[in-house]
Amino acid sequence: MRYGIFSDVHSNLEAFEAVLDAYKKEKIDQYIFAGDIVGYGANPKECIKLLREINPQAVCGNHDWGAAEKTPLDYFNDYARQALIWTRDILDEAEIRYLADLKLIYKDNDLTVAHASLDDPQAFEYILDLQTARKSLEILETPLGIVGHSHVPFILVEEEGYPRALKEYKVKLQEGKKYLVNCGSVGQPRDLDPRAAYCVYDTQDKTIEIKRLEYDIKTAQEKILDAGLPKNLAYRLGQGT
Repeated sequence: MRYGIFSDVHSNLEAFEAVLDAYKKEKIDQYIFAGDIVGYGANPKECIKLLREINPQAVCGNHDWGAAEKTPLDYFNDYARQALIWTRDILDEAEIRYLADLKLIYKDNDLTVAHASLDDPQAFEYILDLQTARKSLEILETPLGIVGHSHVPFILVEEEGYPRALKEYKVKLQEGKKYLVNCGSVGQPRDLDPRAAYCVYDTQDKTIEIKRLEYDIKTAQEKILDAGLPKNLAYRLGQGT
């Protein structure tokens, strides 16, 4: 089985289309989406349409539920809140219902997926340190756990009950060990690398790889500005922040 795993598209159509084009060369059997198809960017309707066309196993992100009024707007910072209000205004009932129906957790024999921490997914807690990661690894029952939310990719392995960060972005999984992976962000990376991030997991080769891809950032920025969304949301795409 080859999984195409991705997260945090955030209404960035240019980045999403580039990643989907790259996946066509990967012989993907199943797509996994770790949440936040909307928010920040200028093409929420188009991104939802593309997501539904590839029919992934998908979980909700905080912005997805924010657009569906399941996460209160006061949870979000001012930029995110402005973008969500704009997004709500242009989505139709069917699109809102699709976002509202996304679940918090997906699990199969190979992996467990949540947008944020696995131990309390509805809280949308960021995994920014090893202690928070350890809580997710402790309850993980599959070899691999997948998260997003922070927009910063990582691969952690549990060793003697503690997580260890791996430097490589392609890892061969070892039998009997558990791994926690943040697949990064398709549409708004925050690790000072503006390229779109996505992930491929091969259960036969027992490898997982986080990949990066250049896309048309300028067009995505221009669309944000033309929509009247906060200028900072356009600026940060070029900085990877």
